[in-house]
Amino acid sequence: MDRRSLLRLAGGLSLAGALGACSRNPADEAGSATSSSTSPAKGTMAPSPSRRSQLGVEYVDGSIRSRHLKGAQAPWLVLYPPDHHPGDRIPVLLTLHGTGGDQSTPWALRWPETSRALQSEGLPGFACAGIKGGDTWWHPREDGTDSAALVTDEFAAVLRGLGLDLSRPAVYGYSMGGVGAIYLGATLGTQRVSSVVAASTPFIPSFAESRGAYDSQADFEEHNIRSLWPRLEGLPVRIDIGDQDPFLQTNRDFIPTARPAPEFHVSPGGHDSDYWGRMALDQLRFVARHF
Repeated sequence: MDRRSLLRLAGGLSLAGALGACSRNPADEAGSATSSSTSPAKGTMAPSPSRRSQLGVEYVDGSIRSRHLKGAQAPWLVLYPPDHHPGDRIPVLLTLHGTGGDQSTPWALRWPETSRALQSEGLPGFACAGIKGGDTWWHPREDGTDSAALVTDEFAAVLRGLGLDLSRPAVYGYSMGGVGAIYLGATLGTQRVSSVVAASTPFIPSFAESRGAYDSQADFEEHNIRSLWPRLEGLPVRIDIGDQDPFLQTNRDFIPTARPAPEFHVSPGGHDSDYWGRMALDQLRFVARHF
């Protein structure tokens, strides 16, 4: 979020206003290791994935011309853990960005340091994948876009083509992406997802307060994560929120009543890249333990 948005939040921005001001790409805010080399030029189609290395991390990137985004390009990125390389069959964490974000979410999870920490603790290695899905809230929309299907159809095919184990991936999302992570976990279920982690998630209470996240009352009733929550039964779920986050109250209203009950953490921080980066190691430990 830019400085003006933060000041508005400090002045008591409503839920509707906060939804309209969900964060930009956290990797850009944090000055992360991403560079132009990780994102194919807009409007181009990478003929094949590119294999690269940065900060000691091997990764593969490319782009999909997605029919689920009406032909738009969807750049993607896969980071590998220490001592693993493109072509290795290892599990995958799918990451979903917030509004204004892109495929670089894995870098925002401080992957070079967090992946090495997981290795030092003897936890299983896994790849961390991100894709740019646009700002359509990770579910089917009336205009024909469907960023959820982008992930489960086209991106899943790419990941399988890389040799990764996609039998039961984990799903992570922040802000709008947290809504998407819960949506995918609830719709795919325990047989197809290993765990769900959602950070800074707006548990939108009604269509009237959704600020463009849903097209209609019917869309809200079919796709909102409060209604879908019971489908998470049997699936490990972790929810994190900062004590200065504008969506804190929606979490405190819903999570105590949620069944099944998730692992729930309120920690110091706001709705920003610093908070997401600081929480990443604990969240990725949760992911690794449930593969």
